[in-house]
Amino acid sequence: MDARGADRRHATQPFSPQATGLVADRRKPDDRRQNGFISRLQLFSNIPYDVIETVLADCDARNVPAGAVLLEPGQSNNGIHLLVSGRLRIHFDHKDSADFIPIEEGGCFGELSIIDGRPVSAFVVADAPSRVLVVPDGIFWGRLIPFPGVARNLLNVLSERMRANGEMLLARMKDRLELEHLQKELSIAHTIQLSMLPPGDRLFPDRTEVRAHAIMEPAKDVGGDFYDAFFATPDRLFVAIGDVSGKGVPAALFMAKTMTLMRMEAVRRRSPSAILEAVNRALCEGNDSGMFVTLFCGILEIESGLFSFANAGHNPPLLLGSDGQCRFLNVKKGLVAGIMEGSRYPQVNLLMLPGESVLLYTDGVTEALNPREDLYTEERLVENAGKCRIDSPRELVESIRASIADFVKTAPQADDITMFALAYVGANTQ
Repeated sequence: MDARGADRRHATQPFSPQATGLVADRRKPDDRRQNGFISRLQLFSNIPYDVIETVLADCDARNVPAGAVLLEPGQSNNGIHLLVSGRLRIHFDHKDSADFIPIEEGGCFGELSIIDGRPVSAFVVADAPSRVLVVPDGIFWGRLIPFPGVARNLLNVLSERMRANGEMLLARMKDRLELEHLQKELSIAHTIQLSMLPPGDRLFPDRTEVRAHAIMEPAKDVGGDFYDAFFATPDRLFVAIGDVSGKGVPAALFMAKTMTLMRMEAVRRRSPSAILEAVNRALCEGNDSGMFVTLFCGILEIESGLFSFANAGHNPPLLLGSDGQCRFLNVKKGLVAGIMEGSRYPQVNLLMLPGESVLLYTDGVTEALNPREDLYTEERLVENAGKCRIDSPRELVESIRASIADFVKTAPQADDITMFALAYVGANTQ
């Protein structure tokens, strides 16, 4: 949803929390969050207040009168706009059309054009005197989007906007143009979801002790699969993979929540078992929809090669051993996460030798279907993985993906396909 390019007829000024009244007097810390507009911004929900305040201090705020057109189709736009106060309307036909999507205080607009670089595709009109804060795309991408929660919140904004747009389409039985607009938002949501994942082809370029490669290919525009990998401490590598029940936007939102929880727990130097138990408890809270997720997570100790892992109903990883054998790891398969609050997830330890690799994957790999609806199967996975070098994650992932494509041929992709391969090179290899 979008409107691109600030209307230069309206005066702008540097954004100052004190001057604009968006935060309370610093001498009154008790009133700060109560009166501060930043804490009410949907885009920065659950993001540290002081961090966002510092970034937004470099942005401009402007007042617009009721009836003013802030953005219109064909304009260029180089920023995301945050509604400080007032009320706005988004129109797709013309600026006075009866059907519109409202933007209330705390909302945002202009997000699509800074993602795809295209001109504005809708009218944004002030329904009442309003105040808008403009965040330039350089600040948004360089200083805000690196925070995982911002990407998740932006995905929330897009999904809510899509839902509102869908309801309007059904009510009016709109034509192809509106349906194409909905598809465009799904495509943007796909881009945002992939941006939340570590870059699968550029993992740990500065660490010689490990090699890694990953892919995530959703069956729809957005999906419920994810992988993650980062150094929780300089000598402890955290890895995870998950598969949310269902597909589409609901699965993508549940995936974003799960991924954020996993990262939060991993940095607390907790064991894989404790990480899964904490994430499961958090996912169970308020889960009225009954969604769940299969999870596998592990921690690799770089110095020793000790790989500790726990499993919540996920597929067992493959180990490409130094003996040339390719086999499934012996995992204790706990209950999927998000269903039973008190679930326990036993931990398993494996001593990896230099050169050995593990392959994490989702069931979209083993359950890929060909035109005759035959499954790819675990047996094919082991057979094809066994033909690869044990110390080359890229070759392993790309070879398996090619074998799946050859197997399914013209059959449509039925499920998300995600793989993450990790090779332990060994400590002190420089």
